[in-house]
Amino acid sequence: MYRTLGIPVLLFSALLLTAQQKVTLEQCYEKALENYPLSRQGELLVSSNELSLKNLNKNYLPSMRINGQAHYQSDVTKVPVQDIPVFGVSPLENDWYKIMLDVNQVIYDGSSTSRQKELEKVNLEIDQQGLEIELFRLKQQINQVYFNIILTEENARILELHKATLAERQKVVESGVRNGSLLASNEDILKAEVLQVEQSIEEVNISRGSAIAMLVEYTGLALDDNTEFLLPEIHVNQTMTVNNRPEYIMFSIQQRKIEASKKLIGSKNLPRLSAFGQAGYGRPGYDMLKNQFDDFYMIGARLSWNFWDWNHTSKEKEILDLRHSIISTEKETFDKHIRIDLENKIANILKAERLIARDEEIILLRERITASSASQLENGVITSTEYVAELNAESKARLDMEVHKIELVKAKLDYQSTLGNL
Repeated sequence: MYRTLGIPVLLFSALLLTAQQKVTLEQCYEKALENYPLSRQGELLVSSNELSLKNLNKNYLPSMRINGQAHYQSDVTKVPVQDIPVFGVSPLENDWYKIMLDVNQVIYDGSSTSRQKELEKVNLEIDQQGLEIELFRLKQQINQVYFNIILTEENARILELHKATLAERQKVVESGVRNGSLLASNEDILKAEVLQVEQSIEEVNISRGSAIAMLVEYTGLALDDNTEFLLPEIHVNQTMTVNNRPEYIMFSIQQRKIEASKKLIGSKNLPRLSAFGQAGYGRPGYDMLKNQFDDFYMIGARLSWNFWDWNHTSKEKEILDLRHSIISTEKETFDKHIRIDLENKIANILKAERLIARDEEIILLRERITASSASQLENGVITSTEYVAELNAESKARLDMEVHKIELVKAKLDYQSTLGNL
């Protein structure tokens, strides 16, 4: 007995869980970011930057190079008294051989390496901010799909209510036709209207299914027709208009890159100091009069200073200053467009709020008109066509109010999206 009861209970529980499946916009954001291939790029960017910095740190390590040379020359150095024999001095050979190890150690590079590292860090921020821009656009796409699902869902719900009302009225008309108090055409009109409503429901369900499939592809969530998509609660503070858009932040980072580039260019004209050493073996060595294989070495310090470059560096800095100014104008233009767009978003919010207030009044009136039309239809005063027209007007009024409520939330979300607060 317990086993027999267990199966229906389990089935009922499974159906209940399926019916209670709910999803929020925030969950869609979270899963979409996890599921989006570009999200994995963040770690790759950091790893690439770390490798670049490690390579730059190697500029402080000594560089070592082995050089070898063998050559034959047409003549060699001779002493003025060539015919007088000198003890220990033999004529030089025309073939020379050398192999050397050269070591160079940077002591001061004019801060070139440190400024290259600063530039690499800014480049990483630019790449990361570019990724943030792409992910922000992904959220905007999620918004469109998510609210499209909610709108089609509400549309389907109103149409189902409309269909149920028509079905109830159809029964009354069928009874009137059988009694001979109503014409058969009234019943046909209602049947045709039901078919049209079913057709509209089918179209809406197809659109909703397509939108859900898109959201599944974006998020990887197990969504279906039984999923309940919760309408988010969005709060708007119109006094807070700080521009947090990732595109706007990108302008500031690009300007910082220009400043870092100017510092790097400036380091070209600073003195550079290094230590060097050379050890080798060959014939002849440093003693040119000793015509035999010998080892040799040399250590020292080297100073270089490009103190005059014909204003090449200053011109490069002027070019970067112009680019900085260009970015400033782009930044101001973008901010201006955002402020204009915010005014439009505020207007959309106010419009939706006022429409909802009117919708409530219209629905009350339409309910009374439809109730009166239903009574007139039963008494044969009006035709089914006239009744359907009034019923459609009431259904449209209800749908309009629900759509306006959803549009109000969407308008508030668009306001936050314009400011970059997603």
